[in-house]
Amino acid sequence: MKTHIIILLYIGVACVSSHINRHEYHTASDLYNQGKIHVKQDGRHQPEYYGYVQHCPYAEDIAPCVCTHDSASNAMDLVCSSVESEEQLKQIFKADFPSKNFHQFQLHDNNNIKVLEAGVFNGVSFEIINIYYTDLEVVELQALDSCYETATELRLYDNKITSFPFDELSQFSKLSFFDIHSNSLSVIPADAFQGLTALEYLDITYNSADIVGTFQDLPNLQAIFLMNMGLTNIPAHFIKTGSSHLIYIGLYDNNIVSVEPDAFDILNDLEISMMYNSLSTLDEATWRPNLEAGGTLEANGNPLVCGCDIAWLFGEDHLLKHVAKYATCTDGKLLHDLDPSRFDNC
Repeated sequence: MKTHIIILLYIGVACVSSHINRHEYHTASDLYNQGKIHVKQDGRHQPEYYGYVQHCPYAEDIAPCVCTHDSASNAMDLVCSSVESEEQLKQIFKADFPSKNFHQFQLHDNNNIKVLEAGVFNGVSFEIINIYYTDLEVVELQALDSCYETATELRLYDNKITSFPFDELSQFSKLSFFDIHSNSLSVIPADAFQGLTALEYLDITYNSADIVGTFQDLPNLQAIFLMNMGLTNIPAHFIKTGSSHLIYIGLYDNNIVSVEPDAFDILNDLEISMMYNSLSTLDEATWRPNLEAGGTLEANGNPLVCGCDIAWLFGEDHLLKHVAKYATCTDGKLLHDLDPSRFDNC
């Protein structure tokens, strides 16, 4: 009889132990594979377990996208670089998302997504959107509508974008970083950026696009990059942002032959890069205000004639010191090596 009782007790303990081990295994498995904490019961999820809340959707519901949750910052990222079609991407966002507020969306090195369709995120919002090294051609109107009030950074570089809804940019109330360089845009309406009070960084380089309008009313802009876009003439008020924080304007590697007076903001320590353009002179009416304010001009790589037209740089106010030292004349001489006496008769 004692033997039977011992055997029955052993079997009972073994069953309880096995149940606990299975329970612990599945919980740990979920933690490891899902990037979240939850327990499955009868194929459904528990929203909470021992104080831990499910954040990400089930992995199988959003595959091949991958959701991760950082418990320290409570931030979620969604990586969808392996999606196979626009329809699959749209279907993924129809899954059950326990939380719809994400930190970051990533889609990179992908040749399958050509169009980012309107409403594709289905109410899921992101603070940072990274789409790069893809074959994306069209971003439809309202494709990013769920991010109007959350997006701080839009990084859409090195794609094949020919169409982007610039008209809706004004709805991104927190946008501080916009980078759409190295795409195939043919027209960029500069006035589409006006009123973006949070915008600090703007890069539309390498698009060979016609820029329509001017860059104004950007009170917190710090840097703007407009390189290699085939620009030839810079009109008055072209970059008059009204920002007191602007420190850099990049216009190098264009075909600029003239810059009209009052083209730029006038700020202390503002650096304007005009390297590798087609300027034959540095017009006093254009550049004196910026240099007098303490700004810096980079002009190397231009075919400067270096006649009486630049005599003003060698006056008693020594404005030449604000021109970067590698600017040269057509004969190869550095501006900083010219003898000021050559301008005595100007």
